[in-house]
Amino acid sequence: MSGRLLLLDRSVNLIDEGFDAALRIGNLADSSMMASRIGEVRRVVVAAPRYLKQNPRIDEPGDLAKHQIITMAHLPNSWTFPPVKGSSVPRTVQVTPRLVTNSIRGAVASATGGRGVALFFSYQVAEQVRTGELEVVLAGHEPTALPVHVIVPQGRLTVPKVRAFMDFAVPRLRSHFARLEKDSDDRGAAIRS
Repeated sequence: MSGRLLLLDRSVNLIDEGFDAALRIGNLADSSMMASRIGEVRRVVVAAPRYLKQNPRIDEPGDLAKHQIITMAHLPNSWTFPPVKGSSVPRTVQVTPRLVTNSIRGAVASATGGRGVALFFSYQVAEQVRTGELEVVLAGHEPTALPVHVIVPQGRLTVPKVRAFMDFAVPRLRSHFARLEKDSDDRGAAIRS
């Protein structure tokens, strides 16, 4: 029996829905799963260089109120940032979207086209940041990076196809996420210098 791969932007119940493995971004709450950490992703605020040249500076999260915002339909109209020094309360910024889409590809294209500021996971815009089509803003205000795991229901690692998948996928995904992080660090260093 051949495997299937589904890309879903929702959390699935692996056992109830008949999945052998999943890739999860975020802290894991379910301890009944076997998890292999493969890396981490950041939430980054980005905009095209030409958009940034034609609009007010973005030095702190509150500045987003002066900007055109591109967001995803399933996300709230507020973005959360870490607390200011000396506080324990996260900062929440209400945004008024110029464009709301249900397509990551559409949101990335809109941001690279200079239509506004957007919030993405770092891997979603890694290529555009690497090539300079997008610039990360508010880097000093990013929330803590989120862990990424491949998870498998307890006992499924004894199934040969699941074990083969894990043996194949986990090292490659770890390498991929390490490369994404290195590229991001290198790009950030180049921008700062």
